[in-house]
Amino acid sequence: FQAPTPGYAPVPPADAILDSPLLTDTRLVSPATMDDVVIGIIEQVDESLFLSYEQNLTANGPRPTESASCIAAAEYIYNQFQSMGLEVRYCPWSYAGYDSDNVEATIPGIDTTSDDIYIICAHYDTVSSSPGADDDTSGTVAVLIAAQILSQYQFNHTIKFVAFSGEEQGLLGSAVYASEAASQGWDIIGVLNCDMISYAITSNDGNNLIVFENTASEWLYSYTVGINNEYDQYIDLTLHHGGSTWGSDHNSFWDEGYDALFYFEYTETPYYHTAQDTIAHINLSYGVKNTKLILATLTELAEASMLSDPPAAPELIGPTNGVINEPYTFEAVSTEPDGEDVFYYFDWGDGTNSGWVGPYGSGVTGSAQKSWNTVGTYTVKAKAKDINGAQSSWSPSILMTITTDHPPETPTITGPAEGEPGNAYLYTLSTTDQDGDQVYYFVDWGDNLTSGWLGPFNSGASASATHEWAEEGTYTVQVKAKDTYGVESDWGTLEVTMPVIVQKHQVTQLQYFLQQITQLLQNLGLRSIRG
Repeated sequence: FQAPTPGYAPVPPADAILDSPLLTDTRLVSPATMDDVVIGIIEQVDESLFLSYEQNLTANGPRPTESASCIAAAEYIYNQFQSMGLEVRYCPWSYAGYDSDNVEATIPGIDTTSDDIYIICAHYDTVSSSPGADDDTSGTVAVLIAAQILSQYQFNHTIKFVAFSGEEQGLLGSAVYASEAASQGWDIIGVLNCDMISYAITSNDGNNLIVFENTASEWLYSYTVGINNEYDQYIDLTLHHGGSTWGSDHNSFWDEGYDALFYFEYTETPYYHTAQDTIAHINLSYGVKNTKLILATLTELAEASMLSDPPAAPELIGPTNGVINEPYTFEAVSTEPDGEDVFYYFDWGDGTNSGWVGPYGSGVTGSAQKSWNTVGTYTVKAKAKDINGAQSSWSPSILMTITTDHPPETPTITGPAEGEPGNAYLYTLSTTDQDGDQVYYFVDWGDNLTSGWLGPFNSGASASATHEWAEEGTYTVQVKAKDTYGVESDWGTLEVTMPVIVQKHQVTQLQYFLQQITQLLQNLGLRSIRG
C-alpha cells in the first residue's frame, strides 16, 4: 500500500527507508478488559456528529497554512476543545518560512505514578485548491469526536488531542511539536495519526482500513488489531498492514523516536488535493467506523474508567449589567455527592474562560473575576468537577450586558466665597450622570485637606459638605465626581477668601486696657468721696 506524501514532503529519514526502530524498548501492552466502558464510548459516535464537524470545518473552503480560513479553523477547534472543559492551548510554531499554530487539548491522567502520554492527532490545514473534506477534515473530525466523548471519562494516563497545521508544506507543525516534546522529555507511548479516513465508494472500500507503522511501532499495530477483533461487531473492519510511510504527521514522531500509527483509507480518494474533495465525496458510515476503531484503541491504551458521581450543577451568582474594562466577580457553588472537593470553571461567553479554579470543599463558594473590553451581551455559565474529573452539567446562565460608561458631568460647588478663619461653612455639590448612575463627590479644600469620597448620591441630587479654614488666604476649592464604576469627571472649582481679622490675643489686650481705665476711674471716684 502506498499513502500519498504531503505537498512538499522532505526526504524520508533513515527509519522510514530501512524500517528500523529508533526506540528500542518495545512496550508490552495488551488490550485491557473494559468492554462496557469502550462500548459505551464508541456507541456515541454516529454519522450526524461526524457530519456536523465536517460541515463546520469545510464551510470556509480551503485552509492553506497561514490563510485567514486556516486561522479561523484553529480558532474553531480551540473553542470546541474549550467548550468541552478540556485544558487547551495554542502551540505557535515558525518553521521553513511559515508561522502558524497547532491546537492541543489535554485530559490529564489520574494515576499520579504515570507519566505516560497518548496522542490522537490530525492536520487541519489543506492545500490551496481543496476544501479537504477527506484530506484531512476527516481526521480532524475524529480528533474532535474523541475529545468530545472522552471528556466525559477519566483515564489513568494522559491523553492529548492535537490538530496540526503545516502538514501540506512538509509536516511542519508536527515536526516542531514532536521535537519540542522530545526536548522536554515527554514520555509519549503511542501516537494515533488520522489522515484521510472517509473515502469509500464500494462496500469493499468501506470494510477495510490500512494502518502504517515502523518496526518500533509493531506492538501498537498489533494492539489496534486486537482492539478491532475485540469489538468487531461494533466496528466491522478488516485491517491491513501498510508497512512504513513518511507521508503524514506520524512521521514527525518517528523522527523523535516515538511509536506511532497512521490510519489511512483503503482506497485513496481520486479527489485528493482537488476542489472536488468535498463532503459529497466522503462516506460518513466509513468515517464513523474508522473513528470508532481509533477511539476504542485510544480508550484502552489510556485505561479509561467511569467517572465518579459528578457534582450537582452549580448555582451561579453575579451581576447582569456592567461597563467595559471593569472587573466583575462571579460566584459558583455546588455540592459533591461523595463529599469530595470541587473545582469550578466559568465560561465568559466571549471565547474565554477562567480555567478550573479550586479546589473548594463541597458546598463552598468559588469565585472568579472577569472584565470585557467590547460592548455586548454575554452568556456566562459555570460547571463543576470533582477531584476525579467527573463534571457537572452547566449552571443556568446569566446574561451579562456590557455597555460603554460615561463620566459624570463636571460638578458645581456653591456656597460662601468669603469668610473668617475658624468658622465652618456649608457648600452644595451637584452633578448629573449621563447613564443615570449614582455618583460620589471628592472635595479638595485647597489647604491640604480633602473630604474623601462622599456618597453615593442619585444623579442630579444635591450633596453638601462643610469646611473650616484655619488661616487667612485665598483658596482654590476643587470638586470632582465619579460614578459607581469609578469613572471620574473633570474638576469643578470655586475660589474662597478668608480676609484678615483681628487676632484673638489683640482683642484680649484691648479689653484689658479698658478694664484698667474703668478700674482707675472707679478708684478716683472712691478717693473723692473719702476726701
